[in-house]
Amino acid sequence: MFIRILSALALFFVLTSSSFAADRKMAIQINSSDPLTQKMALLNARNLKAVIGKDNIDVELVIYGPGLSLITTDKINSSRVEDLIKRYGLKVSVCEGTLKRYAKVHGSEPDIIEGVSRVSTGAIRLLELQEQGYSYMRP
Repeated sequence: MFIRILSALALFFVLTSSSFAADRKMAIQINSSDPLTQKMALLNARNLKAVIGKDNIDVELVIYGPGLSLITTDKINSSRVEDLIKRYGLKVSVCEGTLKRYAKVHGSEPDIIEGVSRVSTGAIRLLELQEQGYSYMRP
């Protein structure tokens, strides 16, 4: 009897351990240097986290191309991104291809804010996220 109870508890913990990921997920594409478009993307991310609950939704900004300006340390919106990462656990990824292209044109990669992960390409990252059940938004 004890072994059955122990086995049932072990099975329960295995089955529920995968439920720590949020049920709702949103991928937000940012490939524009337009400050208003970037501001809208950040407002959308903040509103999703604030209204639904920071632990109830996973939100990832996928940045590539001209959107790179959102996360360079010398831009106005970069501090907003840093705040969203710290306050709400926002995930932010940037395209390696974009960083390489920038380095080729300017001689080196830009300084980007902390907490940003690098992915091979922005388009592939969006595809991966959608395959994982993320909804897609492009402001």
